[in-house]
Amino acid sequence: MNNLVDIIKEVVISMLILNNIKKPDAENLLNSFSGCRKVDFQKNEFLFHLGDKVHYIDLLIDGELQVFKYDESMNEVTLNFFKPVCIVAEWAVLQGIPYPASGRFSKSSSIIRMPTDVFQERLNNSIALNHIMMYALMDKIYALNNVIDRGLTMDSFKRVTHFLAECSDDYLLMKQNQLAPMLYLRPETFSRILRNLKNKNLLDCDKGKIIILDRNGLRKIME
Repeated sequence: MNNLVDIIKEVVISMLILNNIKKPDAENLLNSFSGCRKVDFQKNEFLFHLGDKVHYIDLLIDGELQVFKYDESMNEVTLNFFKPVCIVAEWAVLQGIPYPASGRFSKSSSIIRMPTDVFQERLNNSIALNHIMMYALMDKIYALNNVIDRGLTMDSFKRVTHFLAECSDDYLLMKQNQLAPMLYLRPETFSRILRNLKNKNLLDCDKGKIIILDRNGLRKIME
């Protein structure tokens, strides 16, 4: 499975390079959703539930969306937190399948909604939108590859170290009790590992937020 994900990722990266496709910025994303309806949501409202049929493709422009599933004990297992500006659940839209997880807003948020029939028409006629979707899928494949690596090959300490060494700064703005379930850890286990890394002068914590002091040092632990 891991080798397959690596192969797919390399193919997508090669396609991006060959077509000179660059990461879309917020302006590109907003332009692609021009003319579509803006919808506001309150904290704890759901954007979609696992198994719902897909009728829209959504662009998160404000707030934060938690995507999660329930395990066998009905505990929430967070898959990701999405922050503006980004497309949400594009894989389900492109495949024409029900939502594979649930999405709930963790703060007051806003999205721009494009009906799937409008999206398909624009996709057929817009090279720019095709490039945006290719890049969005590459990001999802990269994230999936990291999740598989951490979940199947690493113990809890290395799982946290690898995540902190490779994650973007956006993740460091999240609360520790949000990050722990993403790594399939109990909050107390996650906190204990953070204290260990803090004692090694690799990171610090300020009001629950993580500050990386030595990212290369984190990578050396993995080596």
